[in-house]
Amino acid sequence: MKTLQLIFLLMYVSLSMAQIKVVPLNDVHESFKKKYYSQKRDYNPLQVGNVWQYRGGESNSFLTTRIVQDSVINGKKYFKKISYQNYLPTTNFVSWERNDTVSGVSFMLDFEDVNNNGDFLEELPLDSLENPYWSRYLTYKYSFAQPNPFSFFPGQKTVLVKDTSWVKLEGDTVISRYFEILELFWGEHIIEKFGVFDFNLESPSSYCTGAIINGKKYGTIVSVEDEEINHSIPSDFFLENNFPNPFNPTTTINFKIPNKLNGNQYYHVKLIVSDPLGRKIITLVDEKKAGGNYSVTFNAQELSSGVYFYKITANNYSEVKKMILLK
Repeated sequence: MKTLQLIFLLMYVSLSMAQIKVVPLNDVHESFKKKYYSQKRDYNPLQVGNVWQYRGGESNSFLTTRIVQDSVINGKKYFKKISYQNYLPTTNFVSWERNDTVSGVSFMLDFEDVNNNGDFLEELPLDSLENPYWSRYLTYKYSFAQPNPFSFFPGQKTVLVKDTSWVKLEGDTVISRYFEILELFWGEHIIEKFGVFDFNLESPSSYCTGAIINGKKYGTIVSVEDEEINHSIPSDFFLENNFPNPFNPTTTINFKIPNKLNGNQYYHVKLIVSDPLGRKIITLVDEKKAGGNYSVTFNAQELSSGVYFYKITANNYSEVKKMILLK
């Protein structure tokens, strides 16, 4: 099995046109192993400015993951990751993550309440990457992908630890591990000091072609022009996640309005903030707007900590999202 995984890893590296040099190793010296395992390992590098970019196996699209912010929440330091593709909408998924240096487990803040228990400030396990070969553990990773909406534990999935091997990453000898999220038919190689190197949903694979990890650059980062994203006219409605979230006391809400067809060039747009009981707190927008990208700031200085909702309506379109005020 280990040989097969090494072959697959080598195939992924060749597909990436050697932009990131990952060389499989048969083994390393015992003295190196002893020193290596005596140190703390980091399979999920968290630092503001870190970025990973993945290319799809059958397309020229890129998925980019960035760490854009850190914040102390409930006395623990979390890092905000955003993931987006090189086309609108720009933000597909947001997570707040932290690594427990004692257990080696990575956690995410459950601000979307993916386990439906009403607690938006608890943390849920993402990865437990020190587990032995062929062991299993539970995760809420990729919470946007629900394996079974009727599950007794919504959002929870099972990870199978498939393999461990030594690789040389840009000259550094490190561990590469392969994991499968069974309910999603999802597999990924995670390299120590780097993070997720490639992943696949059955097939084909997406592989990392460029990254910046703790200030060190790997491969090539393909930039998506911010001006093009910010000023192009959207083709559909889109309400983005507020930023920052959690926030104190202000946060920004971005939304996109498409071009109006058949005459009238304007939509009547409403953006309202309400409490968990549905009581309106404030109307942020209530006016006609043409197609374009818009931004509005919400100041919650007079409100207490808790979960709030913001809802946009424009003709027949409506969408609601959650945000957390944490003072």
